[in-house]
Amino acid sequence: MQFELHGIRQIRTGWADGPEFVTQCPIRPGGSYTYRFTIQGQEGTLWWHAHSSWLRATVYGALIIHPKQGDSYPFTKPK
Repeated sequence: MQFELHGIRQIRTGWADGPEFVTQCPIRPGGSYTYRFTIQGQEGTLWWHAHSSWLRATVYGALIIHPKQGDSYPFTKPK
């Protein structure tokens, strides 16, 4: 099952983000694939979802990128 990462700037790894048969070959049943990408200058709450048949509507989640340790959030802290 392939994933699409919404909002992540793929730096030199754009081929690993998107639907099977478009940006990458499908992962075979029983196979595995490790997504490796570098995040630079990005933070916030993004999301991902599957891109394989019926899974695209049922397999999804949040991807939270916190600021670097020591950096502050770009908004005021809620009370």
